[in-house]
Amino acid sequence: MYDYVIITHLPAFYKVNLYNELAKIYNIYVVFISNNTNEKRSNDFVNLESLNFQYAILNEGDFQTRNKIQSIRKLNHILKTIKYKKILVSGWDLPEFWFIVMTNSKNKNCLALESTVMESNTHGVKGTIKKFFLSRISTVFASGSLHVELLKALDFQGNINITKGVGIINKPEFQKSEKIYQKRFLYVGRLSKVKNLEMLIKVFNDLPSFSLTLIGDGEEKEYLKKISDSNIIFKDPIENKKLKDEFLRNDIFILPSISETWGLVVEEALYFGLPVIVSENCGSSELVENGKNGFIINPFDKESIREIILKIDDNGYSKLVYGVEKFSVDAKDTLQVGVY
Repeated sequence: MYDYVIITHLPAFYKVNLYNELAKIYNIYVVFISNNTNEKRSNDFVNLESLNFQYAILNEGDFQTRNKIQSIRKLNHILKTIKYKKILVSGWDLPEFWFIVMTNSKNKNCLALESTVMESNTHGVKGTIKKFFLSRISTVFASGSLHVELLKALDFQGNINITKGVGIINKPEFQKSEKIYQKRFLYVGRLSKVKNLEMLIKVFNDLPSFSLTLIGDGEEKEYLKKISDSNIIFKDPIENKKLKDEFLRNDIFILPSISETWGLVVEEALYFGLPVIVSENCGSSELVENGKNGFIINPFDKESIREIILKIDDNGYSKLVYGVEKFSVDAKDTLQVGVY
């Protein structure tokens, strides 16, 4: 008898890390819908090594090109052969998830919610569909406060547990050294419109003595390069295990997204000792104590963002670094596992 059967999109490294920790406490079985994706930050985004739990993979190859009917058939076969107390789906965006919640009793159905009120439609037909899905759910594990706001907007009446995360980052060892402010800013992620990078580049075009490094790929890359001055550096996606060097050579991480369901890279930045500047529309903004370990920004207020950057001096930077040192990613992850 399994305590949890977990149905999730991919063996993303941060999910695997979380499930490995859960497996120390519970008897779990994880079903990955596919083993790869054509939308990933780096080649080692997915991880099928060192999985310390029982699992199955429904589809080989990219998640986006899977045969959905075949996927549901395989899932149905697996669930008929095992017994479990609870079943946890990782969203409401896939037919596989709908199959689960419609064929299991409500008291067994749990949802790991990573969508926030910022990017989810809660009205009209889409809102009605989400409300119906939630009517089949007994317990939601919500990543943070923006996710709870979504549940309230959809009139969810079940149990809500806040996890303060969507998974567990890799935590490689590194040599801590005194950080000296050199006005070096870093962004890691997709180069897409929702990340609000055009606005960020315009800010740094006006600040020639500051540098901004953008690591990633995406449909906006060539356009962003064209509008960037020489103090803005573009780098191709870097494997997770090599990102450590990029965090350590920069001073502040910045994520100005128009919306971001969580923003795991914020946790990575904090782990490596970087203060962060994070959009208020990012789920992980609640990890930021404004003025202590970073700043929370309005992503549409270019002038305010510019002022925040200009106000950071050597003394202010030292205070931010001290605030980051007081923030424990490990403690946050212990809480996350404990909630499950």
